[in-house]
Amino acid sequence: MMKALVFDGTLRLAEMPLPSRSGDEVLVRVTKAGICNTDHEIVAGYMPGFKGTLGHEFLGVVEKADDKKLVGKRVTAEINCGCGTCDWCKSGMERHCPNRSVIGIKDRDGAFAEYICVPARNVVTVPDSIPDTNAIFIEPLAAALEIPEQISLENKSVLLIGDGKLGLLIAHAVRMSHCDMLVLGKHQENLALLAAKGIKTVLARDFVKKQFDVVIEASGSPAAFPIAVECVKPRRSIVLKSTYAHNLAFNPAPIVVNEITLIGSRCGRFTDALRFLETCKPDFSPMISKEFSIENGMEAFEYSKISGVLKVIIKM
Repeated sequence: MMKALVFDGTLRLAEMPLPSRSGDEVLVRVTKAGICNTDHEIVAGYMPGFKGTLGHEFLGVVEKADDKKLVGKRVTAEINCGCGTCDWCKSGMERHCPNRSVIGIKDRDGAFAEYICVPARNVVTVPDSIPDTNAIFIEPLAAALEIPEQISLENKSVLLIGDGKLGLLIAHAVRMSHCDMLVLGKHQENLALLAAKGIKTVLARDFVKKQFDVVIEASGSPAAFPIAVECVKPRRSIVLKSTYAHNLAFNPAPIVVNEITLIGSRCGRFTDALRFLETCKPDFSPMISKEFSIENGMEAFEYSKISGVLKVIIKM
C-alpha cells in the first residue's frame, strides 16, 4: 500500500494499492511533487469526471522498467500520454492526441503518491547538473517556453499579466526573446524576485494602462482578460495561459473591431526546459515557498491556496 492524495469529488489522503505496470510502463518512486494551480482548478470542477490521484509536476527514481538502463535513474515525465498511432502522435504532438490521457489531469493517476506508473516513452531523465530546486519546475517551465515557440517576441513590447508561479517562469523564459517586457502583478514580494533580475515590473494599483504588441495573460483569474483586451494594440496578439474551472464571459466586439489574434498556449517540450536549465542556470529556489510530507498533503494543499504563496512541494 501507499499514501496518495486522491480526488473523487472531494480531496483526501488515502491508502491506495501500489500501481501495477502494464504494457511499456515504468514504475517510478516519487520523491517530490509540486502543487500547481491546475490541481486546485480540478478540485473546483475544471475537468468534470476526473477521479483519481492528482499531481503532474514531479521528480522520482525508476524502480521497474523493461529497459534496465532506466532503473535507478532520476526522472520526470511528459504529462500527455498519447496513443502513439494517430497523426498527432506520429508528428510529435502527443499533447494534442485526441485519445490521450494526462498525468493527474485526465484518465490517468498522478504524482501526489509514493509511486506512479508512466509510459516509458514519456520518461525524461534529469541530469545530475540540475538541482531538485530547479528540476521540480520542468513541467511548468516547458509550458512557459512554449510561448516564444508560438509567437515571435523579438523587438516587441510585451505585457505579462500575472506574478504567480507560472507568471514568474514565463518572465524568465520571455526575457530571453530580446523583447521589451513589463510584468503586471499584485504581490510586491513576487515582483521583487523579477526586479532583482533586471525585469521591469509594476503593481496592479500603480499600473497606468497603455497598449502593447503582445499581452500574455497568466494570472489565473478571469478578471484579467478584459485588461488584456484593453492593453493590446490593434492587429496584435493576446496569449492565453490561464485555465480556470468557470466560464469566461466577455464582449467580443473589441477583438473583432481591433482584429486581435488570440493564441491559446498550454504544454511545452521538456527537452526545451532541460536545455534552458542547463544553459541559463537559473536559481528557482526562491520560488519554493514550503515543503510538506505526503502525510501532511492536505495541509500542503490548503497552504498553497494562500494568496502570494508560490510553489509548494510534497515530499514522499
